Amino acid sequence: MPTAAQLALELEGRLDGEGTAEITSVAGLREAGPNDLSFLNNPKYSGLLAKTAAGAVLVSETWQGEAHTTLIRVKNPDAAFAKATLKFRPPPVEHAPGIHPTALIHAEALLGPNAHIGAHVVIEKGAEIGENAVILPGVFIGEEVTIGNDVLLHVGAVLREHVILGDRVIVHNHAVIGSDGFGYSVDEKGVRTKVPQVGTVRIGNDVEVGAHVCVDRARFGETRIGNGVKIDNLVQIAHNVVVGDHAVLVSQVGISGSTVVGPHAILAGQVGVAGHLTIGEHAVVGAQGGVTKDVAPKTYVWGTPATPFEKYSKSLAQVNRLPKLQKKVAELEAKLTALEAKLGKGPRDT
Repeated sequence: MPTAAQLALELEGRLDGEGTAEITSVAGLREAGPNDLSFLNNPKYSGLLAKTAAGAVLVSETWQGEAHTTLIRVKNPDAAFAKATLKFRPPPVEHAPGIHPTALIHAEALLGPNAHIGAHVVIEKGAEIGENAVILPGVFIGEEVTIGNDVLLHVGAVLREHVILGDRVIVHNHAVIGSDGFGYSVDEKGVRTKVPQVGTVRIGNDVEVGAHVCVDRARFGETRIGNGVKIDNLVQIAHNVVVGDHAVLVSQVGISGSTVVGPHAILAGQVGVAGHLTIGEHAVVGAQGGVTKDVAPKTYVWGTPATPFEKYSKSLAQVNRLPKLQKKVAELEAKLTALEAKLGKGPRDT
C-alpha cells in the first residue's frame, strides 16, 4: 500500500507534513482513521480537519486553517479523491464475453463482438448491440433498439422499441427508457382518450442513467438526452424533453413535456419543471425548486415559483422572522390596551 508521500506524487500534489503513514483505505473526515485518506472540498467543513484522525487529507492548494494531520495540496480535492479511491476499491466484477443459455435472442438481432449477455435477457427482432456490451440478467431490449459500444445495462433495465443509445452509456437497475409519454385528449364529457406516442428516445455518448429512472418516448420525433448527461435515481423525463450535453439531473427531478434543459445545467433534488419551458445553459435550480417560467442561462434560482437565489433567500429570511414579529405585535397591542385602560378610554375597535 502507498504512503502519504507516494500518494502525493501520484496525485500531482504537494505534501504538507509527515509522509510516512501507510494509506490502506479512504473515508470521510469524521470516520477516518490513521491509515485512511480523506478530503476537504467544501470550506464549510474545515472545522473537521482539527478533529480528524485521518492519516492524510486532500485539500486545495490555497486552503488555510487548523489541521493536525498530513495534508496533500492539490488543484481539485474532489477529483483527486475520486482518483485515489480507485486504488483501494475491490477488484471490479468481470463479465466475460458470452451468452447465457437462458437468454432469448431473436434470430434477426445483431450482437457486436465480445458482448456479455446475462441470464433471462430478452432481445427482440431487429435490435443492434455494439461491441463489448455488458447486458446483465433480466434486461429487456425491444424491437429495433440500437445500442452503441461499451454499454453497460444493469439488472432489470428496460429499453423499449426503437430506442437509441450511444457509446459508453450506463443504465442502472430497473430504469425504463422509451415508455409511452403521458398524453390524452379529452372530449366534452371529460372522457380521456390516449394520444399515440409514436416517437422515440435518443441518448448520447457517456450518459449515466440512475436506478428507476423513466425517460418517456416522444409523442412524435425524439426525446433527446445529450452527451455526458448524468441522471440520478428516480428521475422522470417526459415526452419530447431535450436535455443538453453534460447537464445534471439529481434524484426525484420531474421534467414535463417539451421542456429544454440547456447544456451544463443542474437541477438539484426534487426539482419540478413545468412543460414547454427553457432552462438556460449553466443555469442551476436549487433543491425542491418549482420552475414555472423560463430560466436564463448562468442563473441560480430557488423556491416555488423558482426565483433568483438572492431574492428568494431574502424573502425566506423575512418569513422566518414572522413568529418574532407576531410576538412583538402582540406585546405592543397588550401595552396599548393597558395604556388606553389607564387613560379611561374604551376599546380601540369601538
